[in-house]
Amino acid sequence: MAVTDHHTNTGSLEVYEHTSDLEHIKTLKDQCRTISDGADTQMLLGIEADIIDLDGCLNIRPEIAAEVDFVIASLHVIPGIEMNPEKEVRADPKEVVIRCIRSEIAAVKNGHADVLGHPMYVVSAGRNLKSMNDVPDGLLTELAETAAKHDVALEINGHFYRDVTPPIGYFDLFEICLKNGVKLSTGSDAHRPLYVGDLSKIHATLTQLKAKPSDIYSPVE
Repeated sequence: MAVTDHHTNTGSLEVYEHTSDLEHIKTLKDQCRTISDGADTQMLLGIEADIIDLDGCLNIRPEIAAEVDFVIASLHVIPGIEMNPEKEVRADPKEVVIRCIRSEIAAVKNGHADVLGHPMYVVSAGRNLKSMNDVPDGLLTELAETAAKHDVALEINGHFYRDVTPPIGYFDLFEICLKNGVKLSTGSDAHRPLYVGDLSKIHATLTQLKAKPSDIYSPVE
């Protein structure tokens, strides 16, 4: 079991400022180790960083990344498009898809992340990434092949992926990942306490994919 709160080093989101504090992270890690001591289940400390540009850079300090058990890299804003809802609505869906997936591929290549969080879902414009009609041929395969090459897992997300059936593209991506030997990381991504650890939809998807235990990512052996 892992705790993976958001990270920021900008101080722009007061609720997350503590996750930029190295001493706080060390304290959390010590608490996780204490909870795990002698227990059947290990408590791990991860962190979710933002992909902030088309080069796949992450907004996380190296000393923070080095302290946690694993790093999730997630795209929350369309890279290169100003955070303006009107501009995002007017943006061409295929341009948005290409821009977003290219930035995810770049983040995987950078080697600073262990997991790509909610791939194909950008919080500010998730509606633009769902339809397979907007994904150019070969782009998801390139993402999966890059993840396999750099040993980065892709997350099946219990919060955003409420529907993985066609023409929604998530299921296709997961199938391509498994064919390329990419591990799948499971996460409830709870935005309310009620949903912490809720993996019911994820389990259904894994069953549909015929995924094996060896297909599931774990930060520890």
